[in-house]
Amino acid sequence: MASSQLLTGRAGGASLVPHRGTEIQVQIVGLPEFLKRAAAADPMFNQEIRKASVALIGQVVTEVQTHATYADNPRQAMEAAKGFRARPDRIPVIKLNASGGFVSKSRPNRKRKQKVTRGDVFFGSEFGSDRLRQFPRRSPKLGNGNRGYWFWPTIEAMAPKINSEYIKALDSITKRLERM
Repeated sequence: MASSQLLTGRAGGASLVPHRGTEIQVQIVGLPEFLKRAAAADPMFNQEIRKASVALIGQVVTEVQTHATYADNPRQAMEAAKGFRARPDRIPVIKLNASGGFVSKSRPNRKRKQKVTRGDVFFGSEFGSDRLRQFPRRSPKLGNGNRGYWFWPTIEAMAPKINSEYIKALDSITKRLERM
């Protein structure tokens, strides 16, 4: 049974749904049930889909890091983007190593009482601030939150590609495992 038959939605395979303000949630109809059945049918499925998911998110991380160079303050954005990693999961997940230290040229962490983390800099460079001058102005409103400058616009622009590549990966894995 090909997964694309199971994974159909109004957008032909997947749809983007606004979820709690600035979060964008990709919904693929029937995905949790399909993953559960496929994992029960073949133990190799989980390993294969995790590999495919990491490969897909690796492309997304590269694209996000590239778009960080075009941010209002590219040094902050690029340093924050260095912390993005693909997390091995059955669905594509991108993770920020938020606790990693941020290397400041103007004021190093060794002189600070409270260390600056990569997560602090990510949120400032992505969403801006009206109080802190080292970050760009607050990004425009979107729902209950803000639109963002470089990370979320990149993810939104890549969402159709992420959806189609993920569904293709599911199809190829299920076809390959059916032949075994």
